[in-house]
Amino acid sequence: MEILDYVTLFSCLISISTYGFIKSRAPQNGEQSVHATMVGSGVSIWSATLSVCSGFISSISLLGFPAEIYYQGGMMLWFAPMYVISFPIVAYVFLPVLYNLKLTTIYEYFERRFDYKCRFVTTSLFCLQMLLYNSVALYAPSLAIASLTKIPITISILITATLSALYISVGGAKAGIHTSAVQMALIFLTMAFIISISLREMSIDDVYTSVVRGKRLILNDFRIDPTIRHSVWSLVIGGTGNILALFAANQLSIQRYMAMDSLKSAQKVVLLNIVCNTIILISYVSVGLLIYAHYKECHPKIGNANELLPQFVTDVISQYPGSVGLFAAAVYSAGISTLSASFTAVSSIVINDIWKVYREHKKLPALDGQQVKRAMRILPLALSFVSIFVAFLCSMLQSIILQVSFIVFGAGGGPVLGSFVVGLFIPRVKEKAAFVGLLASIIACFAISIGSVLVKVKPVPLELGQCLNQTVTFYDESLIGQVTSVPLAYGFDRILAVSYQYYCIIAVITNVAVSVVMQRLLECCSLASNHSRVSLELISPLLTYSSSKHDPELKTHCTQQDALL
Repeated sequence: MEILDYVTLFSCLISISTYGFIKSRAPQNGEQSVHATMVGSGVSIWSATLSVCSGFISSISLLGFPAEIYYQGGMMLWFAPMYVISFPIVAYVFLPVLYNLKLTTIYEYFERRFDYKCRFVTTSLFCLQMLLYNSVALYAPSLAIASLTKIPITISILITATLSALYISVGGAKAGIHTSAVQMALIFLTMAFIISISLREMSIDDVYTSVVRGKRLILNDFRIDPTIRHSVWSLVIGGTGNILALFAANQLSIQRYMAMDSLKSAQKVVLLNIVCNTIILISYVSVGLLIYAHYKECHPKIGNANELLPQFVTDVISQYPGSVGLFAAAVYSAGISTLSASFTAVSSIVINDIWKVYREHKKLPALDGQQVKRAMRILPLALSFVSIFVAFLCSMLQSIILQVSFIVFGAGGGPVLGSFVVGLFIPRVKEKAAFVGLLASIIACFAISIGSVLVKVKPVPLELGQCLNQTVTFYDESLIGQVTSVPLAYGFDRILAVSYQYYCIIAVITNVAVSVVMQRLLECCSLASNHSRVSLELISPLLTYSSSKHDPELKTHCTQQDALL
């Protein structure tokens, strides 16, 4: 990197930070509530939309998504129609119940609907996810920045974690939302810049011809085989489950919706994410295809896949002054936006689901606004130190820590989503059955995901450029999309080789099935039906409106509510 690149990098980071702090200091109408302190308030629809989108557009996806397209092809474009299916479900099925309850953390729902055990398990699962994922989100961009600049990995980790914690500690949740929105805009700008400059070096016709010949644009894989890593079915069906887990059953997203002034505004935020996520998806896929077109004859010598995009920027974009600095700022922004969102989420959970519950158990006075504000200043800093420590462990145990963190983050959302489905749509299921179903789904999902690591499930890569190697090799096209694994007796490895896109769906199905069966068994053992009532506000309005005439329990609740009116 040249001097101008460093100037661009630090100018972007300082400008974004300043903007977030200024917005967080905007005049408030009266004293800020405890709820607003933890989730934010007074945020515009577009700021919230970009902030929600940035929550999961981390440096891992920024670096890894184009690499995925380069190595495995563009089947992930099927995420686009999946967004059209899944985000309206988030907006009109899940969000009305959670928003109207005015929850500070979504895991409060489980205590209201079931019991504290379900709340404790889901809260613990989320905190573990965030601890490991934050560490990867710190470590992954540091590798990329180290390949572009002379900044050591250690310094990069410290800068990213410190900025993320300061956004929340000094500016509060509102500053985190505004800075995440600007950072997401910077990522859009950087992707557009990389695409436009690349197309000045290569024509669209040449790129299209190269990716077709290289089998990177095969989009018609309709094979039903669940072990096909990216088929239409795994991406649309499994992807829908993943989106619901991330945007309907995850505190990182829900806290952004809760910052809106009305349910209608929150629903607009969700629906606008169809546009934002589709744009970023197309940009990632385009960059991945451009990288392949550039390296089609000779695959670059890189240490790992995360270094592919930085290498491409160095080879193609670096001739334009300041361009490398802009890309480095985008990588930092992607990491910081995810970390600041997760620090806010975990801090609010520690305050609301641990500290508050402890004080209630000890019959101590309720938390006041000043106590919450002080905690929201201290906790992000403490969490950043923990994340830095685990990130340093990643540098020593790269493959093990990274694999475990992806397993936890990918498989951990499904059981929580499954419990929401049970709570919202199956009022017959009560706390004991729901708790057993939750544990069963956690065991099933983690068994498959950890098992896939143990049997070394790996995708079969597409052909790469051979450079000066003139040896003609035959590539079996039937292997496209398939995975390899260590053989086990009776073909058990094939079960563990199921596409990771299905992990969430497997967890949901397991949770629902076990919960329903367990509830039936409990009712049979007690020789009577379970008549404990479930509040209508905890049940999906869709179920209430469509099934109250057929479900005696719902009919009773509806009748009681009408009487009150």
